[in-house]
Amino acid sequence: MRLSIAVSLVVISTLLPAPAWAQTGSSGYGDPPGWCTNFSDMWTKTIYTNDPIVGTNPERNTFWGFHPNPGYDDWYGFFYGDFRGTPGDASGWVKLLHERYPQHYSWNFADNGWAVHGHVRQYIAYYNWTFGGQCGYGRYGGMSPPPYMADQIGYPVVDIYVDAVPPFAPAPRVVGTTPTSVTFTWDPVADQGDGAGQDFYVSGTDHYVSWITVDGGPPRQLATTVAPRVVTATARPHQNVCVHVKAFDRVGNATPDQTACGTAIGTPPMPSWLPIASRVAANPAPIGLVGLDAWLWLDPRPMPMAAKETYDNVQYRVSATPVGVDWNFGDGSDERYEGASAYGIAFPARSSVTHTFDADSEAGYSLAATVTYAVEWTALVDGAWIGPYPMGMVDLAAGTLDYSVEQAQPELLHLGA
Repeated sequence: MRLSIAVSLVVISTLLPAPAWAQTGSSGYGDPPGWCTNFSDMWTKTIYTNDPIVGTNPERNTFWGFHPNPGYDDWYGFFYGDFRGTPGDASGWVKLLHERYPQHYSWNFADNGWAVHGHVRQYIAYYNWTFGGQCGYGRYGGMSPPPYMADQIGYPVVDIYVDAVPPFAPAPRVVGTTPTSVTFTWDPVADQGDGAGQDFYVSGTDHYVSWITVDGGPPRQLATTVAPRVVTATARPHQNVCVHVKAFDRVGNATPDQTACGTAIGTPPMPSWLPIASRVAANPAPIGLVGLDAWLWLDPRPMPMAAKETYDNVQYRVSATPVGVDWNFGDGSDERYEGASAYGIAFPARSSVTHTFDADSEAGYSLAATVTYAVEWTALVDGAWIGPYPMGMVDLAAGTLDYSVEQAQPELLHLGA
């Protein structure tokens, strides 16, 4: 989808200070041969535009006859610059029209289809055949040739700066994805400018217009900013979220809509974990004693586990870390242990997990332990791993131990003399 942006041309008079962003290209133009400077410095104008035909040329309504018949004027133009596509070109004096009073005439580049690029300078002048030239040249009725008299109506000297080329296209990208959001940004872009050689002119990048769409819906978070922004869109997992960016230069040229899309990453399915290698171990062994603490531990100690899987074309890593154990002692009692002490300590050290049996059992008690693992996932998004994000808990059973417990029998020993 495209967002329509209204753009108007920019016309700035040299009566005002030149804007700081004007990069003027050819600053060394001199007045053309035969130019009469008596009036030229008083009527000047500077135009900044993105119209290569320069419809804003101020001479389009400025040609008037000065004298009644038999007086009439010939109007001439002299042009420097990239006005015909040739950088640094100079036209020489070009006769524009022959005017008879009181008819009204005009001149604009569009009249001859002259496309302007970069920087050009236009001079407009007239020569009156009744009174001859000015500035001390010519005489009444003398049919004097140039030099010409400067135009006293409108602007005899016009500097035109044209940038009809949009900036370089921005390249938006995904910089972050979570199960509930997608984040985008883009880098600054330069303006490409227009013209060539010494007549090259660049207006400069001015601002960006950006917005978000979700599943092709209407624009969201529409904003105009002078610099790239970081924009985050909330979304449900697997919704298609896109950022749209257009770059504008200072005379209104805009790039096409540039788009990057991403999705909020959903939680993958829980892996099918293999049985763990840990088994319940005890001391004293192989038989315990009533009323004496049995020291218990898991052998080997439970270790973190990892799995890889692909879900909805996204690569995931899932990790499980042991965090606690539910111990069942087989005599109707159980206990929950958390943290490092939950797994016991192997003999001969005193274990952190102990239990005292109150009665013997020839058949033995079935000692069981269920290890709780905290599960997290990460996902590969645009070449970078994001996460981890919690996925919940999973319980995995350790190998059981059938543990016989006997009652200790006292014996009376007689020691002979």
